Amino acid sequence: MRHDSAGNTFSSEQDTKPPMIDGPTVPAMPAVDAATLPTMRAVEQVTPAFSVCIAVRDRPELLVKSIRSVFAGTFSDFELIVVDDGSAVAVRDGLAAAGLLSDRRIRVVRQDPTGISAARNAALRVARGRVVTVLDSDDELAPDGLARLHEFLAQTGARWVYTDYEEIVGDSTKVIRLPSFPDARRMLWSVLTRPRLPFKHSGMTIDRLLLLELGGYDEQMSIKVDVELVLRALSNGVHLQRLDDPIVRFHRHSGSISRRRIAGLIAWRKMIKRYVRPRVPGLALCIVTVRAVSEIGKWAVTAAGR
Repeated sequence: MRHDSAGNTFSSEQDTKPPMIDGPTVPAMPAVDAATLPTMRAVEQVTPAFSVCIAVRDRPELLVKSIRSVFAGTFSDFELIVVDDGSAVAVRDGLAAAGLLSDRRIRVVRQDPTGISAARNAALRVARGRVVTVLDSDDELAPDGLARLHEFLAQTGARWVYTDYEEIVGDSTKVIRLPSFPDARRMLWSVLTRPRLPFKHSGMTIDRLLLLELGGYDEQMSIKVDVELVLRALSNGVHLQRLDDPIVRFHRHSGSISRRRIAGLIAWRKMIKRYVRPRVPGLALCIVTVRAVSEIGKWAVTAAGR
């Protein structure tokens, strides 16, 4: 049983700490805005198929578009969890002004600014869906995105799905087709060595209990947290399956966190050291070099305005 700040009592299946598989501990359930507590009690009576989870800080206009894309979809068996990671203007206020808090499927969690990993773990701790679908605050779901994911999960029994996506730069839109892999090991090496990641985190749909068993997101990392999570899953033999449909519309812009190249290189070095267990001397160093050249190349392209 739990008690909120007003003395109300409610229960949650996440009260019991899940087992871990070589990963960080998911933090305790965060405080939830008082205004969302009635919604929590109403929704607790059912278990939705999807928990769509958005972590955000200071992107009010983009967040509204992202949320509306979820509500506009053809599949309705979901809950939407928005974690406000210390926005200057409370997300709850912006969503109320946009008329979005009237939908009983949405819940807002507000916390002090502690970073993307902690924010995504906060969403994971309050989620109740059978699977968690991650959505970045500046991305949008396709109208039939959840419906196609639901059909794919039913057909394949997959526990972790990544999908193709649409990339939007200015007025230009193109579909990014990602590779498929026969097993976890081959995908792990592809993640470590490919210039462009063979997956996109936004739109990933993961069995919630599996994500808890893996320990959630590593809060010691401030960047590349999605890459670290995927590498940890792959190193534990989890097979990520690809849905060859563009589920998410990804808006590339100057504020994208992926532009932090130096911090990214430091994060890559840490992950390579952690997840490469080479039998060949110097292999980890070679991979670090390849990754550094790749990141510098992407920075050069960005600097050239292409």
